[in-house]
Amino acid sequence: MMVPFPSGCWTQLALWKFEILSISVADSLIDAIIFDWGGVITIPPGPVVTRLYNESGVNQNALKSRQAKYDAKDPNSRFARLERGELALENYLAWSRDDLEGAESIWDPESPHFLFPHLSVVPEVISAIEDLRNRGFATGLLSNNIAEAWPYVLSNLDVNELFDVSVNSAFVGMRKPEKRIFTHILNELELPPERTLFLDDVAVNIDAAKSVGMKTLKVVNPVQSLAAMETILMQGI
Repeated sequence: MMVPFPSGCWTQLALWKFEILSISVADSLIDAIIFDWGGVITIPPGPVVTRLYNESGVNQNALKSRQAKYDAKDPNSRFARLERGELALENYLAWSRDDLEGAESIWDPESPHFLFPHLSVVPEVISAIEDLRNRGFATGLLSNNIAEAWPYVLSNLDVNELFDVSVNSAFVGMRKPEKRIFTHILNELELPPERTLFLDDVAVNIDAAKSVGMKTLKVVNPVQSLAAMETILMQGI
C-alpha cells in the first residue's frame, strides 16, 4: 500500500533531490539558465489574480468572457503593446476601465489590488539561482512586464547580483512569445540556443523558446521544478 507524504514534504523532497543532483557547468551541456519572473521566481500568479479580482468586485462572468478572448500570441493586442512599452499605461487603464470596470485594478499602481506587490519571490528559487552561479552557470532573467511594475520587481529581487543579463519586455520593445526576444537575450549572453535552458510557466512561451532551439522547462510549481532543472543540466536534454 502506498503511504502518502505528509503535507509539506513535497518541498523537502524536491530540495533533497535538487541537492543530490547538483553538477557544475563543466560537467553539463548547458551553459546558461534563463528564468521567467512571475510564476517561476515568484509564487504562481493565477490564484493571486483571481483573489484580487474577487476583492475588486469586478463582474466575474464578464471577466471570464474577456479573458477567453485574450490571445497571448496576438502581437497587436492592447496588452501586448503595453508589455512592449508601445502603449502608455494610463491609456491601457482607461480602455480597460471603459471596457469592464474593475478589470484595470490589478495593473494600476495606485490600486490596492495592483498585482505586483502581491507576488512574493520564492526563497528556494533565489537560493537555487545563487547556487547555479557558484557552480559556474550563467543566469538570465526574461520577463514580460510593464515599466511601472519594475520598481516592485527590483525591490524584492537583486537583479544585478543574481543575473548576468536581465531583459524586461517594456524596455526592449519586444515580448514573449515573439522569437526575436529570445534571440535578443541569447545575443546578450553570447551563447547558442542549444547551450541554454529556459524556464517559464506559460506554454506558448515555452513553445517559442523551443522553436529557436533552446532547452526548456515548463514550470507549474517553482520549488518542484528545481529537481527537474537539475536533471536537464545533467542530461542536456
